[in-house]
Amino acid sequence: MIEVKKITKIYKKWTAVNQVNLKIEKGETLGLVGESGSGKSTLGKLILGLIEPTSGEVFFEGKKKTGLLPRRMQMIFQDPYSSLNPRMSVGSILREPTQIHGLPDRVDELLDLVSLPREAQNRYPHEFSGGQRQRIGIARALALNPDVLICDEPISALDVSIQAQIVGLLQHLQKSLGLTILFIGHDLAMVRHISNRIAVMHGGRIVEEALTDDLFDHPSHPYTKILLSCLLRQASQKRIHIGDGSII
Repeated sequence: MIEVKKITKIYKKWTAVNQVNLKIEKGETLGLVGESGSGKSTLGKLILGLIEPTSGEVFFEGKKKTGLLPRRMQMIFQDPYSSLNPRMSVGSILREPTQIHGLPDRVDELLDLVSLPREAQNRYPHEFSGGQRQRIGIARALALNPDVLICDEPISALDVSIQAQIVGLLQHLQKSLGLTILFIGHDLAMVRHISNRIAVMHGGRIVEEALTDDLFDHPSHPYTKILLSCLLRQASQKRIHIGDGSII
């Protein structure tokens, strides 16, 4: 469905994305992982069309993509608070995309999709928890019935207890609506849970790409091995910490 060919983004003397090739198949969830500054969020914005590449091309359904395709591709942002207009009610936030494109109002349906009560449309973003605000952000992204969601670290600003709920919601939506998802993140455990395939990004390049289980069971690139060893170490420390009784 989406193909990226030799795409590069240079900011002055800094190359954020360097000659990246990537394919995202229709109906799959591709996880994109890497440390901060690896270029993964920039790549997501290049695919969506929020920023222009220095060189390279993005193809959507076999045709060269230029600019935004708001009816087909939408983004879910990292911070659900700053991405929502605090002066607009939830109903107005969800109604705005359909009004701009001359489509029927579907606020009630969108709230149902993300498991929020319909009366939430009369309230404002600050009245909700972080997880609820992210649900509102997801509902807004679904307003135009897109085919593709680009999720730019959508759980990193949330409490750990809420992260799994949002990932579960995205999985449900992917299956029920037939969505194609690019899930950008640095939490390998969560990315593994949601993704069919994973691409590892380092220094602006894709250094490894594989089916999820294959990548975890048989990593080939040294950087991937470092990421996985960090994940195992964190998991071990967490188990020890819980075993001490300091976390209930």
